[in-house]
Amino acid sequence: MAPFSWQPFFLTFVFLFLTTAHLHASEVIPGVDELVYNGFLKADLNLDGRAFLIEDLLSLTNIPDGTSGHAFCSYPLSFQRIPGGSISSFSTTFVVAIGFQRYKGHGLAFVLSSTNDLSDNSPGQFLGLLSSSSDDHVFFAVELDTVQNPEFKDTDNNHVGINVNSLVSVESHTAGFYDSSGDFQNVELRSGKPVQLWVDYDSKSNCLNVTLALYSMPKPELPLLSASLNLSSLLSSRSLYAGFSAASDKFTSEHYVLGWSFKLDAEAEPLDYSQLPIEAVKVLRHHAHFQDPIHLNILGAPLVTSFAVLFVLAILICHHLRNKKEDKEFEIMCGPPSFTYKELFTSTDGFNDKMLLGKGGFGRVYEGTLPNSAQSNAIKRVSPESKQGKREFMAEIAILGRVRHRNLVQLLGYCRYKKELLLVYDCMPNGSLDNYLYDKGKPVLDWVQRLHIIKGVASGLCYLHEDWERVIIHRDIKASNVLLDNNMNGRLSDFGLARVHEHGVDAHITRVAGTWGYMAPELARLGKATKATDVFAFGIFRWR
Repeated sequence: MAPFSWQPFFLTFVFLFLTTAHLHASEVIPGVDELVYNGFLKADLNLDGRAFLIEDLLSLTNIPDGTSGHAFCSYPLSFQRIPGGSISSFSTTFVVAIGFQRYKGHGLAFVLSSTNDLSDNSPGQFLGLLSSSSDDHVFFAVELDTVQNPEFKDTDNNHVGINVNSLVSVESHTAGFYDSSGDFQNVELRSGKPVQLWVDYDSKSNCLNVTLALYSMPKPELPLLSASLNLSSLLSSRSLYAGFSAASDKFTSEHYVLGWSFKLDAEAEPLDYSQLPIEAVKVLRHHAHFQDPIHLNILGAPLVTSFAVLFVLAILICHHLRNKKEDKEFEIMCGPPSFTYKELFTSTDGFNDKMLLGKGGFGRVYEGTLPNSAQSNAIKRVSPESKQGKREFMAEIAILGRVRHRNLVQLLGYCRYKKELLLVYDCMPNGSLDNYLYDKGKPVLDWVQRLHIIKGVASGLCYLHEDWERVIIHRDIKASNVLLDNNMNGRLSDFGLARVHEHGVDAHITRVAGTWGYMAPELARLGKATKATDVFAFGIFRWR
């Protein structure tokens, strides 16, 4: 037997202590340094005021009632990872549409704020923000102002401004861009046509660049605004929430955000124009062009009703086309569905609770016997509210559908029906390992069984890292993701967070993912998942 080693216990204790203390101190999620939203249907945002979602489209205000709307990332971002350390640079890009036929709003702003609760702040010319900072609120904003502010005398009523703890812009410029010849081209912000902005801050040179262009244009080489701005005191003072704010007065006001990408210490990932809800904006523009909410009369009501019906019909058509596009994406990456929803529904007796094998954050797992099969199968029914989204679902199918090893759970196929996502596996009658470790109702595993399970998981992990044609990083090795077959063999499961790369190539840097307590310290610090971070998680799993 190998000599006892205290290092895994010590490292685990130090890591858990540091991460727990950090979370209690600032409530920041360490390592989360990137946001990419090509549409906002599944975005993790806090909405308040008049902000709401229209399918994938984020609407900040569109009602003539003199109010504001906010949409902020639900967790704060830390721009200084180590107290006294360097300040992170940041880069962001977003696509917005402001105003249609009868627009009377004031504009919107991209905001870094010390709070994400601004629901009581003044609307109107303040863009839903306080006019200046206070003891408990500091902010940085890039404003797209569409109405001249009589109090602050900004340059004009169609400008882009940079604001720090005040709505008096430290720099501003008429909205537009510089073309390849260096000539300035004006852009009317409140035209209702989508425009894209890039905001890039270099913390080393204290340089802030703001660039604007028409939707889908390449990013202009020359920024609209370039300012020497030291944001270190603001960015280091506390954790900040990133998001958007907009405000209306007493008249119709439309402020929409179509997509958003944000990144610390690197350039923001480009937006995927093919996924942005541009068609929804076109429909809204067309609808607004024929509607006057202030001068409606009896003769106009039937016309408005007709356009309302056309609007709903257009949204349904867009939804149908998007579903067809998603179906195509699934088939390209995962192959055609292996089972019909009817087959899986019948085999589980209508997903009856008596067929339930287990449940978790992803949804529920049922036992079922498929047609022309004498063996039981496990059918995972992913909940629509699950943290396991479409990408994770596709990743699991693409990876498990290609690998074969005695210590990996075997995926038999999948089904996608409307919003239902289902995976079919070989049934593991003894359930997950964590039940045997923590459930007092289960028999205690002896040391021979434990060693057998550990060796099996290690064999499966070695196959993923070394023996398959490419390298698979699992990223979530833990007892609940080890299933036990009839012979108590350990089989690694749940590949929703897994990533694949070529042998001999460094792993791609991704967002931090995994389970606290099993994550290597360098993963939270650098965001880089490697073979070593999997081995660290396996070491923690082995000792628990």
